[in-house]
Amino acid sequence: GRTAALLIGDLWRWGLRDEAMQQDMGKAWRQMMRWVVTDVPSPVELRVEEKSANGAVTLQVMARDKEFQPLDSATVHVYVTPVTSNPATSSNAVRLLAEASASAPGHYAATYIPRETGGYRAEAVVLDANGAELGRAEAGWASDPAAEEFRSLKPNRALLEKLAKQTGGEVISADGLERFVKSLPNRKAPVTETIAQPLWHTPAMFLFALVCFAGEWGVRRWKGLP
Repeated sequence: GRTAALLIGDLWRWGLRDEAMQQDMGKAWRQMMRWVVTDVPSPVELRVEEKSANGAVTLQVMARDKEFQPLDSATVHVYVTPVTSNPATSSNAVRLLAEASASAPGHYAATYIPRETGGYRAEAVVLDANGAELGRAEAGWASDPAAEEFRSLKPNRALLEKLAKQTGGEVISADGLERFVKSLPNRKAPVTETIAQPLWHTPAMFLFALVCFAGEWGVRRWKGLP
């Protein structure tokens, strides 16, 4: 909050002149009190931050106790509900458990990845160590992953060339398509096949086990153990 000091001992005489002055003085006191408490933080604050281009968001929760100090021993649940035109879909809320931050006291975070385009509403519920509710906060955002993809219709040639180089391919220009098609029958296409085989059934593992068994038997005979 804020702090204000009026170091005038006879300020009360202001309202004793007449009724109009008294109303003006009362208005000034009310405005001053509102100014003092205008920036008082809420017990629970919820902020939505975009995390990556795939639409994932980080739900940041700030929890405070009755003395407005950061609350570390709280349990924070975040309920995310899609806001759509279908009432049946809008009623399906996803509950997330926000994890406490290791660097900032009283801060909790949860990650949510939207599956559909549209609006989303998040509600954070903070519980104390005894399970009693301390406060709630709401926030919302709109998700449109396709907007980022179609933001520019110009091909990203640098990215395409980088992907082709990393995967062993090549970027074909429009005037080289005919040459590329003719070369397809002579190109070797790699075939990847995944084979799973138990390690215990391999000859090397069997030989290793046999050596261990013979070594143990030899040590026991050497030390005179049964």
